[in-house]
Amino acid sequence: MRKRVAPLVALLACLALVAAACSSSSGTSSSGGRSVLFRAQDGVVLHGTIYGDSLTMIILAHSLNSDQKSWGQFPDILTNRGYSVLTFDFRGHGASPAAKEPGIADADLAAALDFARNTQGLGRHDVYVIGSNMGATAAIKVASREQVKALVALSPGVNIRGLTAVPDIDRVEEPKLFIAAQNDTQGAQDAQTLYDRAHDPRQIQIVPGNDVGTDLLKGVQGDKVRTAILDFFGSNR
Repeated sequence: MRKRVAPLVALLACLALVAAACSSSSGTSSSGGRSVLFRAQDGVVLHGTIYGDSLTMIILAHSLNSDQKSWGQFPDILTNRGYSVLTFDFRGHGASPAAKEPGIADADLAAALDFARNTQGLGRHDVYVIGSNMGATAAIKVASREQVKALVALSPGVNIRGLTAVPDIDRVEEPKLFIAAQNDTQGAQDAQTLYDRAHDPRQIQIVPGNDVGTDLLKGVQGDKVRTAILDFFGSNR
C-alpha cells in the first residue's frame, strides 16, 4: 500500500495543476457567449460568438493569424455598457475552416454584418465595428459600401497581403477612430495615412508603447484605449 501512495499523490497533484491551468485560461476571456455559425457568400462556414442581447451590436474583427479569443474580456466590458457583441473567426483562423485568405477578409466581415442584421433583427444604423489589424482594414472596406454606425480601427494596415483600404477610406462617411502605438512604426504610419485620406468625422490617437491590434486593449495604455473607444461610441450612439 505504501508504494501506491506516492504515485497517487503525484497523480492528484497533476490533476490539480491541470484544473488550475484551465481555470486561469478561462479567466482571461469573456464568458456567457453563445456560439453561432454563418456562411460567407462563397459558402465557407464561419464560427462566431454572440454576447448580450441589446439591439445595438458591436462586431469585433480580429487580426491576421489570430482568432476571436484575442479580444479577451473586452466583449464583457462592452456588454456591461449596454451593447451586444459578435466576435467571429475569419476563414482559416480559429475554428473557421478553409485556407487563410487575407485578401478577401472583407467578405467574411460583410457576412458577419449580414448575419447580425438578418438574424438578430438589427437595423442598418444599429451596428458598430471594431477591427484589429487585418480586421481594421477589412472594416474600412466594408464600411465604404455598407452603412454602419461608426468604426474603430486598431493598428490598421494600408496593405495586408493584398487587402488594402486606401482606395476605400474616402468613401466611409461614418465616424472613424484610428488608434495605433507610437513605437509600432508601421502601424502608426498606416493609421496616419488612412486618417489623412479620410473625411470628417474622424479622430486619431497615437498612444505610447509598441502594442499592436487587440494588445492595445490590454497593455500599459489599455485603460486609455478602452476609454477612448467607449467615449467615441457613446458620442455616436
